[in-house]
Amino acid sequence: MKGKILITGAAGFIGSNLVDLLLQEKVPVNELRLFVYNDESLENLPDLPFDIVRGDIRDKQTVNRAMDGVKTVYHLAARIDFDGKTYEEYEDVNVEGTQNLLDACRGKKIQKFVFFSSIGVFGMPADTGDILGWDETHPKTYTNFYGRSKWEGEQRVMKAHKQWGLPYVIVRPASVYGPREKGPTLALYKAIKHHAFAMIGGGKNVMHYVYVKDLVRGVRQAQLSKKTLGNYILAGAEPTQFRDVVRYVAESINEHVPPWHIPVPAALVLGYGLGAVGRATGIKPPLFPSRVRTMTTSYYYSIEKAKREIHYHPETSFQQGTRVTGAWYLEHHSL
Repeated sequence: MKGKILITGAAGFIGSNLVDLLLQEKVPVNELRLFVYNDESLENLPDLPFDIVRGDIRDKQTVNRAMDGVKTVYHLAARIDFDGKTYEEYEDVNVEGTQNLLDACRGKKIQKFVFFSSIGVFGMPADTGDILGWDETHPKTYTNFYGRSKWEGEQRVMKAHKQWGLPYVIVRPASVYGPREKGPTLALYKAIKHHAFAMIGGGKNVMHYVYVKDLVRGVRQAQLSKKTLGNYILAGAEPTQFRDVVRYVAESINEHVPPWHIPVPAALVLGYGLGAVGRATGIKPPLFPSRVRTMTTSYYYSIEKAKREIHYHPETSFQQGTRVTGAWYLEHHSL
């Protein structure tokens, strides 16, 4: 079936890596349509004559124009921070923006609508406590506005399938890292580079990451699957102990981690104190209680369903991924 591949959020961290993969697979440039937010930089994208639509996913007219002649949708555009004060701030983009795209699919022969959701629909470790091998059947216990909005976005996608047969796949990535990432993993790199990191507790808790190139390969396999619906957790092959996470990150940028640790109770007291100061001054502190809990909680997920149904097999260990990522950050003076 001929037609365009639309990628919303194409200039972002994950979106640009997806574009790279499609180009490596020899998908012609003129078959890609990239939806990029208004004046967002194109620095993550190669200098090629892409079909680019600039605009806001909340604008129906722009969305309808972007969907003209499209056969496949990869929907990544979203508000992904945790800083909002109300649910409506996330609902507006992550739910209603998704609905605009779904409405524009109605009446078209769409091969697959790929919705990038979040592992956050299951709740964040800082709020839920240890997450030990949860799979797709686990109750959705989202604990923040972002997770709630992604869950509601999933509901809209499934409703479109029920109402007019839209083929879809929902993917829920674990913590994504790799070149071009500018979120929490980069923050860890920076803290270690500037000797502003301290291990809290023993670091024996495990964390589940996914290297961005493994993620986009898995997403592509889900899109090409003949299944007309599905939802998958996409994470790395194995979780990593936090002390090893820190060690591998440090090694990748030629740094050493201080050998001393802060006991968890002391870190929590410090976190509550800094949190109070932050609320009074309006400045986000480097340590707060939820960050302490995140750094000391175990979380990992089952990827057996993705392995079984879409032949997902992540190839990159966390140590391998951090070597590439650290080298990229150093080369691009990101630290």
